[in-house]
Amino acid sequence: MTSTARSSRASANVLLALLGIGLLASMPAAAKKSDREQAANVTSKSFDGSQQPNGIQIFTTNVVMTQGTLKVTGSKATVYTDADNSITRVVIDGNPATIHQLDDTDQPMDGHANNIDYKPGTDATKTAPATSGVAILTGNASVKQPNKGDAAGDKLTYNTDDSTMKGESNGEGVVVMNFQPKPKPGAAPAKPAATPATPATPPKKP
Repeated sequence: MTSTARSSRASANVLLALLGIGLLASMPAAAKKSDREQAANVTSKSFDGSQQPNGIQIFTTNVVMTQGTLKVTGSKATVYTDADNSITRVVIDGNPATIHQLDDTDQPMDGHANNIDYKPGTDATKTAPATSGVAILTGNASVKQPNKGDAAGDKLTYNTDDSTMKGESNGEGVVVMNFQPKPKPGAAPAKPAATPATPATPPKKP
């Protein structure tokens, strides 16, 4: 059985706390660390920039970026690189922009939004501590993980290192969270929450 948590604006802070705790317990697997060690490839219709260290490159139209199991798509991508020419940040716009990545157990995470701000994170060095990978999805945001749970809202901040998430909604909007129970051995997969039936249209008066 799938349960759904909904929040009005008045109880948004309570839901955000539940999302952080619930997802930490139900989604412990992290994104593949090996993705950071893979070469990044970007294809698009046009490109503006250079491959110099500490540079900024802008890709437009049919943008697809891959790095290991990570794949992001959109209509425009702004890519930031550091002194070692490694990607430190990617900002993707689209209708929608999408992100796909496998975790260390090969389970997929799929997200989409109007804008995705992705920072892959870094490993610890002698001069700097490690930073977590983070994807911030803004505008009609949604994150789905089979057998774990789904989330939707105006803004979702997803930590790719530990799969924790924060959700926010503006105005009268709500944050929606579906918790998917782990299937028992031999049990049939849980069915998704039922969609309310559309009311019948009354006949027109003669």
